Amino acid sequence: MLSFLFKPGVALTREQLKLRRIIKAIYFHSGISRSDLCLLLGLNKNSMTSSVSRLLESGILLEVPALPESLRPGRRKIGLALRADLFYTLGAFFSAYDSSIVLLDAQQKIVEHLPICGDSLLSAEGFLLRIKEKMAQVIGLVDGEKVLGVGAALPGVLDFTSGQVFSSQMFPQFEFNLKDFFRKHFALPSIQNNISHIYALAEKHFGAAADMDHFLTIDEGLGMGIFCNGELYRGWQGCAGELGYMKLYDSQETGPDGRSGLLYDKAIFGRIGEKISEVRKNGTHLAIQEPRAGDHHISPDEVVKAVEGGSMFLAQLLSEVYSSIGDAAVNVAYLLNPQAIFLPAWTARCPQCTLDVVKMKMGSYGLANWRLKTEVRPATTRPEHFPQTAALMFAEEFFAENDG
Repeated sequence: MLSFLFKPGVALTREQLKLRRIIKAIYFHSGISRSDLCLLLGLNKNSMTSSVSRLLESGILLEVPALPESLRPGRRKIGLALRADLFYTLGAFFSAYDSSIVLLDAQQKIVEHLPICGDSLLSAEGFLLRIKEKMAQVIGLVDGEKVLGVGAALPGVLDFTSGQVFSSQMFPQFEFNLKDFFRKHFALPSIQNNISHIYALAEKHFGAAADMDHFLTIDEGLGMGIFCNGELYRGWQGCAGELGYMKLYDSQETGPDGRSGLLYDKAIFGRIGEKISEVRKNGTHLAIQEPRAGDHHISPDEVVKAVEGGSMFLAQLLSEVYSSIGDAAVNVAYLLNPQAIFLPAWTARCPQCTLDVVKMKMGSYGLANWRLKTEVRPATTRPEHFPQTAALMFAEEFFAENDG
């Protein structure tokens, strides 16, 4: 079999590069017809027929029913797909709310999806050990030689080129190299991304932004994913979208970077946990779990449940947080003119103190007779989409390496 096509760092001939381009196109458009593949890659029919025949004979490709929506009208055609067990990719998503690992086959179907359950007392080293155990469990389900690598997403301050993690809430007070971790324990290459960027990619791949080329996502940690001209914008160091560091107010409180008046001071989700702890110390009863000791972490789900249960105090806190986010949203809308701004999916459960508040703030957008329009919507992606997106991110990088 043409196994050299799936090995990183191998110099390929012009013909081999063409085969690799075909494989990549079919991976990302499984079920595509031969004629549509010609259109997509700009290849003539004879060249495409010869290459596809070779890949079919080698067992790399399969013939399947064509995509329901082809790239041009006409009668239904036979489609092409990669053999499912041809290779696999791993996706790892680490967040305070939902950490998990997924294994995808060569048709982008989920082979396994395992949650990584952490607890508030787990050390950074303990969490890494748990990641190692879960990854070994997932890789053990298939031929490990066929796993191409890992796409990983996490919050914090990282060097995305080297893999060095300088600071992350998932690994508190612990600096290490994530790329070295995957190489040492699994001999796998990896790429890293910030979870804020993964949220935007996931909404594009799996959510309501599928047909949008210009949109933003804003998450609970005040990270922003930016899709511009159909592509994710990451910045030259991979650190674009730190919305929390936008200066909005006159205040004395100093933020993490030494400046005052930052959105971070008003709207980081942890402020809600701090307020809950504060009023409880004063003897006020609240029907919600105690925030985590140390960093006052509390999940959005717990807060939303309390709001749904009638807590006016929590509804007010949430409204205040999203009022500040609304101030920032107007600013970035003027800067980037997106089609939509997506807030976390859970905001659809309590729109009166999240979505509606931001929409009200956005009411001033374009009033100077510009006729500007940006929708404010809840994200539609689910937690399982995030590690999937990380795995697809790795595949994109892997195939791009030798595109030439």
